[in-house]
Amino acid sequence: MLRAFVIAYSSEWAACVDRLFGRRSDIEIVKLAFAGEHVLAQLAAHRPEVVVVEGGTDWSALQLLTRSIMQIQPSPVVVLVTQTDAVEGVKESADALEAGALGILTLPSCGSVTPREEEARHLVKSLQLLSEVKVVRRWDRQRMDSLARVQQEMASVVRHEHRIGIVVIGASAGGTKALQQVFSGLPGDFPLPILVVQHIASGYLGGLVRWLGEQTELSVRIAEEGLPLESGTVYLAPDSLHLTVDQKHCILLTDDDPVNGFKPSIARLFGSVVDTYGGNAAAVLLSGMGNDGALEMRRLHDAGAITIAQDKDTSLIHGIPGEAIKLEAVTSVLPVQEIGPALDTIAHRPCQGMRLPPSWDQHNDIAQQE
Repeated sequence: MLRAFVIAYSSEWAACVDRLFGRRSDIEIVKLAFAGEHVLAQLAAHRPEVVVVEGGTDWSALQLLTRSIMQIQPSPVVVLVTQTDAVEGVKESADALEAGALGILTLPSCGSVTPREEEARHLVKSLQLLSEVKVVRRWDRQRMDSLARVQQEMASVVRHEHRIGIVVIGASAGGTKALQQVFSGLPGDFPLPILVVQHIASGYLGGLVRWLGEQTELSVRIAEEGLPLESGTVYLAPDSLHLTVDQKHCILLTDDDPVNGFKPSIARLFGSVVDTYGGNAAAVLLSGMGNDGALEMRRLHDAGAITIAQDKDTSLIHGIPGEAIKLEAVTSVLPVQEIGPALDTIAHRPCQGMRLPPSWDQHNDIAQQE
């Protein structure tokens, strides 16, 4: 049973969480406390497996609280927001992640006396997975010194005289911050289109697009049926539709069944790119739970595409990129802050694939041990 310490800012949210978790056999609320000066002392006394905090009511206070927890009593911190808060608080959500929260999850509707079982079970499962994340140090600024090395490495591994025509990215838990890191390393005149599937709660996407658009020189938009792909533009998969590419290299949205439990699915995007671009593509898997897209990344790799996985140290959850590494589906494993510069180097050179960099064997050995 998962032991959760719950911190609330409002009585309504507290009542909703109590109703959601109170009678379940897979989670125990060891303490439901209201934010205040005694919270840290209570947290130290209970030593929970996960700390669940209300988001949306007082984001500034939440960020300060999260920083304090990570400094004094490091614990997996997860923020729960209502659907409205998810749409309106994208920037604040990103700040909470920067402060040390592991994820932002959406609280199921508590309009009824008994919340829907499927939603509650899915939320508890997500909390369980996040509770197992080892709380690690913040990314070291010294890692930025390796950017020049990465650019030189990417330039030195060119094998073929083929041009990359598209970049595709898949991400899940921890992916929104990772996307911001990647896009901040790309110039506005980036010469390729970028298609993204981010597993995200319904209703959150519009705010994410606005926030990402403020963080990068690239144009960021939600993908629309039939749009021709343009360079320097990021297209995010819309809610509840699969994002794919047709033979004319235009956006094709499909309303098929979920794949790997997801809709949109990373697997569907990557699979369509194998069929339309073959090896003339670059694919990236960022932080996330599960294995959506890992097999399709192997298909891209085998076709000669450049395939990059985010490394474990900078991934909130190394599930998806880790699965791709185990499948030997990647040509490079990089810290998230190095992926943008690597893509920029790739985009401006004629290439179809890369040899494995010397560091890859080390990453692969670690992945196999785990």
